[in-house]
Amino acid sequence: MAEVASRELRNQTRALLDRVEAGESLTITVDGRPVAMLQPLGRRSRWLSRREFWATVVASQADAGLADDLVDIAGELTDDVPIR
Repeated sequence: MAEVASRELRNQTRALLDRVEAGESLTITVDGRPVAMLQPLGRRSRWLSRREFWATVVASQADAGLADDLVDIAGELTDDVPIR
């Protein structure tokens, strides 16, 4: 992994980002000390299959009792906001 001084990062940002986009990982240094890593992001597909979508949604769902709690307190808040 190549080391790049913070000054070089400041002066050659685009060229360094092009290197990273090409797959290279860089260690950013300040006064010779490594302080950060600049590395390519993993590529994500723009589309998910139905199975992947549901697995993602189910894994990050809110508390199952939340909808019931909202219905219980809805009368205390306002009549014009539909809860279900």
